[in-house]
Amino acid sequence: MPLLSGNPLQDMIESFKKITWQDYWTNFRMSGTLLSSLLVMVIIMILATIVGIQAKRQDPMKPSRGLLAFAEMGVDKLQNWTRAMMGGREPGNWPAYFLCLAVYLFMAFTWSLTGLPSIIDTLIFPLSLSVVMFILIHATAVRYQKWKYFHRYIEPIPIFLPINLITMWTPIISTALRMFGNALSGSVVIGLLNWALKNVSISIFSEWASSYMAATGGARLLDTPAAIWLSPLPIGVLNLYFGLFSGFIQTLVFASLNACWITAEMPETNAMGTERQVTRPGPSKAQ
Repeated sequence: MPLLSGNPLQDMIESFKKITWQDYWTNFRMSGTLLSSLLVMVIIMILATIVGIQAKRQDPMKPSRGLLAFAEMGVDKLQNWTRAMMGGREPGNWPAYFLCLAVYLFMAFTWSLTGLPSIIDTLIFPLSLSVVMFILIHATAVRYQKWKYFHRYIEPIPIFLPINLITMWTPIISTALRMFGNALSGSVVIGLLNWALKNVSISIFSEWASSYMAATGGARLLDTPAAIWLSPLPIGVLNLYFGLFSGFIQTLVFASLNACWITAEMPETNAMGTERQVTRPGPSKAQ
């Protein structure tokens, strides 16, 4: 044991040197949720690569088709949405961020429809997205406000510094728990309904379930074929609802909160879309 030796650090280094790559891959384990997240990112990268290749080969004098036309329509809609959410400012590079966020988050919510482990049901993934949002909010604030950024933590008086330091983490906690709670609530509702429908189905087909258990000699009552007759249609409808509709709503809400909180750290714009008031000359004396 390294902790019981005279030089634990050296013993620990020596023990790591004895580990081979074969031992590492033999003992390596990846969770189903992490695998699902990696698969989603790989799919997004493949689609982005295909769209990029098609965009380079596309003749600008001809209309786009297929996946490229769909991507162009989505980018155009997202640019208009970003401009509207940011108070009429030019979106700059922000549509690229919101495009990646929306595509990943929507696929994460709907990924359970594939039968693989859900992504958002694990707290670390919505928490990671909230941390990225938190970094972008404060990076934007520092970019535009410079040293005045730190003054917010002693407003309205310096004694409020501890309270302001605690409340600045609110966006991370609120958005992460909102996404996690909505995804988990859907899984709980589906699980409870599935359990109830299985029991109702068993009570209806009790003779068939009893004969199957007697024939197999060890099957549980809920594992018999009689337990699944009432579940597929209601569970399928709920899966579509929580996966597609709820996923779309949560993606829109999270992206909107991102845009609102980031925009709040930018300078205000007037009706003309500039960040400072335009000074107009007054009427001349000749008039």
